[in-house]
Amino acid sequence: MLKILLIADVHGEIEKLSRFIKSFRERDFDLVLCPGDFTDMFNIPEGYTQTDVAEIVLQKLISLGKPVFCIPGNHEPYEILELFNEYGVNLHAKSRKFREFEFIGFGGATTPFNTKFEPTEDEIRESLWRLKPRSNGRTILVTHCPPYGTVVDKTETGEHVGSKTIRDFIEKEKPILAFSAHIHEAGGVDKIGRTVIFYPGAIFNNSYGLVTIDKEVKCETKKF
Repeated sequence: MLKILLIADVHGEIEKLSRFIKSFRERDFDLVLCPGDFTDMFNIPEGYTQTDVAEIVLQKLISLGKPVFCIPGNHEPYEILELFNEYGVNLHAKSRKFREFEFIGFGGATTPFNTKFEPTEDEIRESLWRLKPRSNGRTILVTHCPPYGTVVDKTETGEHVGSKTIRDFIEKEKPILAFSAHIHEAGGVDKIGRTVIFYPGAIFNNSYGLVTIDKEVKCETKKF
C-alpha cells in the first residue's frame, strides 16, 4: 500500500501552508507530492525573490518528515529547478522510483497571461515520450497542467483548457494515476480509461488531497 499527501497551488501563501502543517495530524502517509505553483509571480513580498519564497515553502513541506517530489507551476521562474535539485526533490522532466512505483513528472502550463514557466505542447510531448513508463501498471504521472477534456481542466466558463498532449500520453501509456493542479476551480476525480485523474484543489483554498493505492485507488479531497 502507498499513501500520498498531495499539496498543490500554494501560490506563496506561506501563512496558509503553515496553518495546514500545524493542524495536520495524519502521520500514516509515505510521500508528499507538490504539482506546482509554490509561488505567485504577481504576489512577491518586498525584499524577497520568488526563489526565496519557494525555498520557504519547500522547507515547510520537508518539515512533514516524509520524502518529497515536486514539479514547477506556470508561475515559477526556471531557476526553481536548481532549488529542487539542491534539495533532491525534483521530478520535472524526470522519472523517479519510490517503492514499487514509477513517478513521471512535468511542470508548467500554457496560459493567456504570459507567466514564467510555459512549455509548448511540443516540449511536453518530447519530454514525456522520452520518459515512457517502464513499470508495468505501476506508473504515476504528475503534471501541473491537467489533461484535456476532464473535470480538472474545466474553467468557470465551462471551457476545457488542459493539455491534449498529456491526455494523449495517458491514453497510450495508461498510468495508474495522474495528478495535476493549475485550474483552481476544477478540483475533483475523473478517469481516462483505467487511469484515475485527481486534483484536490488549491492549498490556499484550504484544500489538500490524500491518496491511497492498495487493491484499489482512493482519492480524497480534504479541508482544513
